[in-house]
Amino acid sequence: MIKTLLRHSYWNAVATFSHQASTFVSNFMVIKLLDHATYGKYSLVNLTAFYAASILQFAIGSTASKFVARYVNDPMRLRSTIWNCAAFTLASSCLGLGLLALTSGILARDIFVEPSLAQPLAIASLAVPGLIAMVFLIGLLQGLHDFRSLAVSSIASSVFFVAIVTGGAWAGGLTGAIWGFAAGSTLRGIIMGAVTLTVLKGRRVERFSWRSLQHRVRHEIFRFQIPAGLAGFVTVPTLWLIPTILTRNTQNFADVASYSVLIMLKTLIVLPASVISIALQPSAEKACASHQLDQAMRVFRISSITAFAFAVTAAFFFVVFAKEVLAVFGKSFTAASFELQLVMIAAIAESLATTLYMRIQAASRMWGSIFVTLLPRDVTMLVIVGAFTTKYGLQAAIAGHVAGAIVNLAGVYWLSAKAIGSLRSQSAQMAPTRSTLGEGTATR
Repeated sequence: MIKTLLRHSYWNAVATFSHQASTFVSNFMVIKLLDHATYGKYSLVNLTAFYAASILQFAIGSTASKFVARYVNDPMRLRSTIWNCAAFTLASSCLGLGLLALTSGILARDIFVEPSLAQPLAIASLAVPGLIAMVFLIGLLQGLHDFRSLAVSSIASSVFFVAIVTGGAWAGGLTGAIWGFAAGSTLRGIIMGAVTLTVLKGRRVERFSWRSLQHRVRHEIFRFQIPAGLAGFVTVPTLWLIPTILTRNTQNFADVASYSVLIMLKTLIVLPASVISIALQPSAEKACASHQLDQAMRVFRISSITAFAFAVTAAFFFVVFAKEVLAVFGKSFTAASFELQLVMIAAIAESLATTLYMRIQAASRMWGSIFVTLLPRDVTMLVIVGAFTTKYGLQAAIAGHVAGAIVNLAGVYWLSAKAIGSLRSQSAQMAPTRSTLGEGTATR
């Protein structure tokens, strides 16, 4: 299991960190080329496009990863899974592009109270199809366990993305940076799509006919995807509303810029937990599908211990050197040193919750996760942000993240224990069947 973790996590880490590093580096370059407040506008527009894509992708990434891994040795069901997910991705991409473009004026004027953002939001809508396609393609390659192809395509697309965004910011300021973001996101999707088609051609999965789509597979996909997607409908608006409320209550885009940097640094801490979970989730799915609970539990334990160790170590570094870390972005960002130290609590809690969530997903307890973890977390965050940002500004936004992460961890821990109990029950029910089959084989 350690060997599997190292092999899969290595390439998955390369893919994930190259993808996140491109976002980090492009944001860093935009900060250096634009002023503090203008970067706040850029980050608000980018977050809006990103969260629009996150809602409309409707858990297509985790759905593709789960069912491709489950049916990787069943060509008919594998083909049906891929084409069902691809059709959904195309429809949601077109919907996302149209919705954000049509509502850009309303968002700028009535939500952000900044009419000048209407054009940048309309431009950013062009990035939505590429962002949604990336989620699907990443999930597909992860389900196939082809982390090497994922890493290669991620590195190549990341280099182009950083160059395009940086060039846009240098040539055209805020508008140029947004154009670069849209073009870079689209190019990312094209590059990864080309690599994925090559992988599928090698596996002879590219042939397609509507008759090959199996109703049973579609039913299984929807049964998982609907609650998983609804979870995104619950949590993503909250993540978008926090900087939106901060903007409306303070009209301080410098605070929005600092918030964006803090959340970006928090993401770097949580990233190893996500990498480890994604690398081992297919192994857990296979073990659960064959009712090998001991093997699945080994996967879960290794994931949690490793991710927690990474998170605590990295968070300690950021707490000790908070001022020095923020000074890299500019002296004006060092005023948020205390908020960076505070957000590290949320980073550790989210890292642990991410690995525990593997158990919930393996047991398909997606509906329970909405009511036990996501709703309490999001309500906690929004109440704190809505009540205190007018007076405390950025501190209230970060305090909301910390409180929400702790509430979420408590809910995930409780629900993961229930999920393990469910898996044990299923394994116990299958034990007599396997025993009977074994006796029958021995008799023959």
